[in-house]
Amino acid sequence: MLSVSTLEKDKQKYHHGDLRNTLIQIGTEMLIESGADELSLRKIAQRAGVSHNAPYQHFADKNALLAAIAEEGFRLLGDAIDEALQNSQTLSPHARLLAVSRAYVAFALQYPTHLQLMFGAFASETYPSLANRSHQTLAKLMSVVAELEQAGQLAENPIYDVGMVVWIALHGLSVILNAGKIPDYIRQDRTPEILVNQFIDMICKGLLK
Repeated sequence: MLSVSTLEKDKQKYHHGDLRNTLIQIGTEMLIESGADELSLRKIAQRAGVSHNAPYQHFADKNALLAAIAEEGFRLLGDAIDEALQNSQTLSPHARLLAVSRAYVAFALQYPTHLQLMFGAFASETYPSLANRSHQTLAKLMSVVAELEQAGQLAENPIYDVGMVVWIALHGLSVILNAGKIPDYIRQDRTPEILVNQFIDMICKGLLK
């Protein structure tokens, strides 16, 4: 959650032409506080200390703002994947896949509100920037699968299909962890990192040579 000092800095940024990012940050804070149903551009403008009409310079309506927050989520996820790739440069493709997988779930646990919004019903033709950002982020995950193929470790499966299987597994695990729905007798004392490693390894046994 943003601190008061952060919000004050954001208001100062507005006066230097950074209103759009300020609205996204405040909108995210209010989304976490009270959910999408209670969110409005008028309320965000009030907290930002700007006129009620000011947000419409950047967002046509509330859905446009929510789409921008979702796009920011994909950017943050992409950054997390990039960091995992950077830190695992000397490792095997399999180990790099595990590193990226852990980064995905760690992001999901840190930003559950973003994660839920990122996969909301935003039409690609209406929000092309969001669609492009989501595709760019998915491509980072696919790049690790491509490394497995280049190393001759991938069984006879299309790269994109393998990437989708991994993605679906990671996303499903993230959602279930955020909801706290894994029974204790299944989870036992395993951390999210251990669960990711074990589940992705199980998938890889059927996908890799």
